[in-house]
Amino acid sequence: MTNSARKILYPVCTLLVALLASLVADPLEAMDNPERVTVIRASRVITGTGEILTPGEVVIDEGKITLVGSQLDIPENARIIEATGQTLMAGMILARTQHGLKGLSRNGTNCDWSPMAQLVEDEMPWQDFLEAGFVAVALVPSGSGFPGHSVVIFTSPESTDRVIKDGAYLPLNGNSSTSLHSTISRSFDNARGEIEKVDKAREKWEKEQEEAKKKADKEDKKDGDEKKDDPKKDDPKKDDPKEDEPKEFKPPEMNASLVPLVKILQEQEEALPIIFDVRTPGLVLHFDEAISSVKELKERDPFDIFILPGARNGAFHEVVERLGERSATVLIPPRLSSLPDTYIRYSVPVALSRAGCTIISLPLNDDAASMRALPGMLSELVRFGLSEEDAIASVTLHPAKLLGIDDRMGTVEAGKEPHFVLFDTDPLVPGARVMKTIIGGKVVWDREDQ
Repeated sequence: MTNSARKILYPVCTLLVALLASLVADPLEAMDNPERVTVIRASRVITGTGEILTPGEVVIDEGKITLVGSQLDIPENARIIEATGQTLMAGMILARTQHGLKGLSRNGTNCDWSPMAQLVEDEMPWQDFLEAGFVAVALVPSGSGFPGHSVVIFTSPESTDRVIKDGAYLPLNGNSSTSLHSTISRSFDNARGEIEKVDKAREKWEKEQEEAKKKADKEDKKDGDEKKDDPKKDDPKKDDPKEDEPKEFKPPEMNASLVPLVKILQEQEEALPIIFDVRTPGLVLHFDEAISSVKELKERDPFDIFILPGARNGAFHEVVERLGERSATVLIPPRLSSLPDTYIRYSVPVALSRAGCTIISLPLNDDAASMRALPGMLSELVRFGLSEEDAIASVTLHPAKLLGIDDRMGTVEAGKEPHFVLFDTDPLVPGARVMKTIIGGKVVWDREDQ
């Protein structure tokens, strides 16, 4: 190549290299970089820790919230999600639902049954949850008695790691006092039988071990006497070192459907709480009576997690004091009701909160429309005296604590996972709409794309 050709090609190559570098550094290309820091800027950030930032910024790095504040120092190449005029809060958590599950009912005692057996991935209405702002839900199986256990999952349509927690609580459903007493008595009797089965097997094994030891000691004595008579005689046990190894007890396999109840009776650390679905106020009293009939549970602290219906009429105000005395956690739709035979408006959730209960809000019905209406119903609770902080916590932090995932989500603070919902205004303003739902720092639902 001649010198003149080199003089022409050199600047051309330099220009091409610069152009290629600029394309690689293009913001659109960098959007796909998983190592890139993401920043969400909102006009308002409700942290759930008692602090409200106006405006606010949330910084996400390596799958965690790293900073929450205002006018933060942001890396130059950060991915920015602008939410001007919007309010960011922790993604909502639905503490109980069967929405979208196939109708497979299990009646009786089936504590090992998982609602994931009723879930068909491609047919689940994920958009219903996301449009309402729910980033996680606790699925429960259909049926009466102990129909199975709850499973907590993410609501992202495409998730390679959907299950957050396989087993958060045991739902107990009883339509009448008779069925409730029968279910509790029979279920715990059977669980006690499983414990006794293992205890008897252990006693038999220990007896056999003791007899084997006596026999071995007798043979050792005999061998010792023979060796005195013939010192050259070898000990046959020296050739089999396994003979001296201690044997371990192998318990018989328990009935899997009863194992969660066995753990409750034995007060094991991993025992799941029972949540009783109360259909009528009187069943709260019958539940306490039925539980106290189980000898192992009689002297323990009373069970303190209940699901109450959002009835317009009824006498649930009669059990407010009883539930308040035990500082119960109550899952209930935030619906207003009337005192019996009156036109006096009454809020059972607000009364329970004032009595010392922890409130977890549920949609009025287990459907998409009720889920979307939930924030508006929360505003009614605030109007009747529930604090705004408790209203927000009833769909974020409180269900997270109940499900045992509050170390991961439920508030907007450093160290937690980036799961959020963005509203077009204050979420407690009637008519507030979800604009974006974010799971793991990624926008999985955007109203502008609908």
